[in-house]
Formats: sequence, structure tokens, C-alpha cells
Amino acid sequence: MSFELPPPPRPNGNYSPVVIHNGIAYVSGQVSREGTNALTGYLSKDDDIGPARKAAELAVLRCLSALADAAGGLDRIERILMLRGFIRATPDFERHAAVMDAASDVVKELLGERGDHARIALGAGSIPSQGLVEVEMVAAVRT
Repeated sequence: MSFELPPPPRPNGNYSPVVIHNGIAYVSGQVSREGTNALTGYLSKDDDIGPARKAAELAVLRCLSALADAAGGLDRIERILMLRGFIRATPDFERHAAVMDAASDVVKELLGERGDHARIALGAGSIPSQGLVEVEMVAAVRT
């Protein structure tokens, strides 16, 4: 599968999309969006996770776009260190990791071994813009 980075996201509040300090880049959480439209929803125990996996892909592509913009390109990313994924879900939903596998797959496809990362996948009661998935990232970059 081939993935393209969207235009770098711009903040919807009083924060920076990426902060780089001592070679470590902290990428602000990115909601799953296609253009300006958030992919919304709420997952329950027996729901199809296909739409949430697509939302995770979009959110991590936005993270990578913001990171590439701040670092000066994808080639300046030494390694993705951590992904944190938040999935808007009911308390009985248990497939958070399967949703976030889609985001991990994107990172590894685009960056190869540099995309190998630690990760956490959590359920959330709400996400900005009623988004289905939000992803944040920590990476080592060449300064």
C-alpha cells in the first residue's frame, strides 16, 4: 500500500504542532481528518474496526506530516520512539491494539526500521471534533 502525507496540519488552539528539543520531537495529538473533516464515531464491543483503522492511518499521516515539516523532511527522522493512540470507545471495547496496528503499519511502511516504535493504545470517552481516533508521536530527529 502506498501512503501520501497530507499538507502539514495547523493548530486549532494555543500550541505548537511539533516541539523539538535536544533532538527529540514531540508531535501534538492529531485527530483523524480527511481535509478539514474529522472522521467521527464511537466504537462498541462488536463494531467493525475497519473505519477506525482508516482513522488511525489518517491521524498518524498527519503526525508524520507535521514532523516532516518541522524537521525538514522525512529523511531527517532518525527513529519514531513512541506512538500514543486514543480511540473513542465504550468501556466494553477491547480491540484498541488492532486499531492502532494500522497506524504502526503506516509508520513502518514509510520509514522502514526507523519506524519501529513503542506504543500505547487507549480508549477515550471523547476526542476533539468528536474524532474517532487521535494519535500523538515522539521521535528522534537530526538537528
